Amino acid sequence: MTELTALRLWDDNPSIIDLLGFDAVVEPIVEAIGTVDVDPLAIGVHSPWGGGKSTVLNLLEKRLETGSRYVVIRTDPWQYDNHDDVRGSLIAEVLDQLGSIFNDDGAIKGRITDLVKRISWTRVGLALGKGSLTMQWNPDELIDAFTPRGRSDAKSMAGFKDSFNTLVRGLPNIDRVVVLVDDLDRCLPPAVMATLEGIKLFLAVPKMVFVIAADQEMVRDSIAVSLGETNRSGAFATRYLEKIVQLPVTLPRLATADAEAYIGLLLARTEGADEAQLETLTLHCSDRRQQGLAPLLGDLGNLSWTPSQETLDLSAQLAEGLSSDRLANPRQIKRFLNAFGVRSMVAQSRRVIITTAVLMKMLLLEDLHRASFETLAATAKSDRTALLTDWEAWANGDEDVNCPDKISEETRYWAASEPSLASLDLGLYLDLAASLLNVRAGEETSDAVIRLISSLLGNGTAAREAALVELTALGEAEQRTAMEFALRQGRRLDDLDVLFEMAIKWSDTTPNLVDLVIEAAGELLHRLTTGTVVNMNGAALKAHYLPTIQRLANDDRIDSMVAEAARMEIESANGN
Repeated sequence: MTELTALRLWDDNPSIIDLLGFDAVVEPIVEAIGTVDVDPLAIGVHSPWGGGKSTVLNLLEKRLETGSRYVVIRTDPWQYDNHDDVRGSLIAEVLDQLGSIFNDDGAIKGRITDLVKRISWTRVGLALGKGSLTMQWNPDELIDAFTPRGRSDAKSMAGFKDSFNTLVRGLPNIDRVVVLVDDLDRCLPPAVMATLEGIKLFLAVPKMVFVIAADQEMVRDSIAVSLGETNRSGAFATRYLEKIVQLPVTLPRLATADAEAYIGLLLARTEGADEAQLETLTLHCSDRRQQGLAPLLGDLGNLSWTPSQETLDLSAQLAEGLSSDRLANPRQIKRFLNAFGVRSMVAQSRRVIITTAVLMKMLLLEDLHRASFETLAATAKSDRTALLTDWEAWANGDEDVNCPDKISEETRYWAASEPSLASLDLGLYLDLAASLLNVRAGEETSDAVIRLISSLLGNGTAAREAALVELTALGEAEQRTAMEFALRQGRRLDDLDVLFEMAIKWSDTTPNLVDLVIEAAGELLHRLTTGTVVNMNGAALKAHYLPTIQRLANDDRIDSMVAEAARMEIESANGN
C-alpha cells in the first residue's frame, strides 16, 4: 500500500494572526479604550456562533500589550470551577491576576488580600445556605456568618465596590485595566446573569474596561430566561443589556472576497507557509482591502513566498460555492476544510482517484444540497452522464432543458460552476461517498449479484469458485455490469491477487469481458503482483495480456520482483 499524504486539520482555536481583516474592528475598540469620556466602559463584541469573537479578543490583547499603561486580564466564565458562585469566581479571577502583576507591591497585595477575604465570606454564607458544609459550627459562629454587615465590615460585599475603586485608583502607572470576557454565550442563564451582575455591581469603577465577546441574542435570551417568562421579560432583557454595555460592536459578515482570502490563507499553511510568511500575506490582504482591490490574494509577485495557483483557484472555487451562511462563518469554513481533508485521505486509502477541484465540488453538493447528491448517487452508472449533462445544460441557461427530476433548483449555481462533471467517471467516488453517508449508490446489478461479487472476492476458495460458476451463467450484458462492479469493489483491496485471479478466470469463460480486465490492470499497473503475472500468462486469452506483461517488465517504477516475474514469463512464452 502506498504511503498516504499527511492529514491536515484546522483546530477550533481562535487565531493570533488577523486572517479575517478584523483590524478594522480592533482599532476602533483600542481607540475607545484610550478615551476617558466614558469611565468605566463596557464594550460588547457581537457575532453569531463561530463568527470570530475570540479571535478579536486575541488580536485586541496583542494590540493592548504593546502599550505599557494597560493591564489586560483574560477570563472565561464558561470554564469556572465554581458554578455555584460565578460572580465570586469572576471577581476572584480579576483580583488574582492583578495580584500576580503587582506581586512586589506590598500595599496593593494587602488591599487585594482584604478584598479576597470579603469574597470568601460570601462563599461561606452560600455554602451554609446550600447545606454544603458538613463541619460542626457552634451557634454563635452561625449567627455571625448570617448577620447582615455594614459597608465598612471586612466580611461584607456591601463596601466591596468602594474598596475595589480605591485599589484600582492606586495602581501605579496604569491608565486602564481591561478585562476580556470570552465565551459568555456558552454559559447557562444563571451564569450569564451572575457575570453581568459581577461586572455592574462590583467591578465597574473608573479605569476599568470590560470587553464582552458574546452572541448578543443568546445573552439577551439568557437574561430573559432568568427573569421568568413574562410579557415584559424580553424588553427588560434588552434594556438590562444596554444598561451594562455602552459600546456595542458587531463583527462584519465575511464578504466573498474576504472568505476567499481566508480560505487561501488557511490552505497556505498546508503548503508550508510559516508564521512570518503568513503574516506577510495577511498584511498584503489588508493593504488591498483598504484600496478596494480584489482578489485580496492577488498581485503576489513581489512577495518572497506565495501560495500555488492551484491553492488560489481552489480558494476562489470554495468561496463562490459555499452557501451564504457558511461563507460568513469562519468556524464553518474550517469545518468544511476539515471534512475535505478527511474525505481526501479516505479516497486515497480506497484507491479512488479524484482531482482536488472535483472532490471539493462533490463535497459542496453533499454538504449544501444533500437530497440532490443522493439523487445522483442513486442514479444507475449508465445514466449518470446524461443526468449531469442535462443538469449542467439547465444550469447554464439552456432553455430546451428543464431542471432534472428530483434535483433542487437551488443547485443551479453549483452545477454551472467549474469544473464540469458531465464527462467524468464519478462511479468510484460516489460509491465511496454513499457508503460513508449510508446512502444506497445506484447500481445496475441486483442484490443477488452483489452478494455473488462479495463471495467472488472473499476468502474461501470454494465460495469464490461457486460464485464464479453462477456469474458466468448470467446473460452477457448482466455479466459485463457485474464485472465492472467487481473491478470497482476489488481495487479497494490491499492485495489484488484474488481480484485478478478471479477476473482472468471469468474472462476466459466470457471473452468479451477481457477488455475490462485489461483496462483495470493498466490503471492498477503499479499494484499488480507476481501472482497476477503468472495468472495472465496462464490464461486461455494469454495473448490479450502480453502487452500488460511487457509493460510490467519494462517499467522502472514497477516492483523489482514483479518486473522480474514478467520478464521470466515473456522468456517462457518465447521458448527460452
